[in-house]
Amino acid sequence: MTTLLSVENVSKTFAFRSGWFGPMRTLDALADVSLSVAAGETLAIVGESGCGKTTLGRSIVQAQPVSAGKVTYRPPGRDPVELTALDKRAMKQWRRDIRMIFQDPMSSLNPMMRVFDIVAEPLRIHNVASRRDLEERVVGVLEKVGIPADAMGRYPHAFSGGQRQRIGIARALVLDPKLVIADEAVSALDVSIQAQVLNLLEDLKEDFGLTYIFISHDLGVVNYIADRVVVMYLGHVVESAPTEALFERPRHPYTEVLLDALPVADPTRRGRRTKEVRGEIPYLGHRPAGCPFHTRCRFAEARCRTEKPALRKVAQADVACHFAETLHLRGAYAEAPAARTPA
Repeated sequence: MTTLLSVENVSKTFAFRSGWFGPMRTLDALADVSLSVAAGETLAIVGESGCGKTTLGRSIVQAQPVSAGKVTYRPPGRDPVELTALDKRAMKQWRRDIRMIFQDPMSSLNPMMRVFDIVAEPLRIHNVASRRDLEERVVGVLEKVGIPADAMGRYPHAFSGGQRQRIGIARALVLDPKLVIADEAVSALDVSIQAQVLNLLEDLKEDFGLTYIFISHDLGVVNYIADRVVVMYLGHVVESAPTEALFERPRHPYTEVLLDALPVADPTRRGRRTKEVRGEIPYLGHRPAGCPFHTRCRFAEARCRTEKPALRKVAQADVACHFAETLHLRGAYAEAPAARTPA
């Protein structure tokens, strides 16, 4: 498959002051993150709150500059472009190709603007449609997402949460992008509405020839929509694998913890649960040495406390764990308890 976007060794450090006169401190939100996205696939990025998922999404579109590393976009039929090397003016044209859908549609839509103007705004900013074509393109994309043309004169507060998210999706698609980054796009919606929006995203992917980066903490949603999954912890990528392989045979202990938290209607399919993960997520300003997960991992050994594991290929996965070959971890619906087994 053709690589559409690659992220290479990206780090993001935030500097802040503790109190009015306190010393400057730093917080490493991303630490040496690398991944690639193939044209036409849906890549999910998962992890607990604070793991760096949203920061990564915003770094890709350069909504916030990276501290190190590079992001390269490879538009079809054109030369690759390093997005991290562009200034704001040069980056503007590529934001037509790479768009974002945000988590909370009520806060991402201007409450003082009518639906028509919300969806038309990107066309006006990028000056890609004449006055005659503007209404036609807005009506067309709204109909694609299930919003009737006679609703264009209404304001966001007049719509339900699911309808507002559809408007946000229409705004993202009106420029005919190649890559869409959906940041927790369904997490603020009721379960029944989530299913409708997920089905809509799948239909739009086919209609528009889209590639998705789907950021979520909900592995149930990810299992439904994603072709491949990247698992993040404390700003690190700890595992990356095709969705089916990851759910059936995780290779990193943290991935197992996430899968074990999935609710299942029939508990007899799960056997006994894995022991609850110990400890709290470390503060990013005091990142532990060695493996970032070792403070909570029940398999941690002395090596884990001092040596950071590199991502390496293990079967179908890329995994950052010293013992990935010898751990037999439980998938989402496995019955046997997790155990260390010989390689």
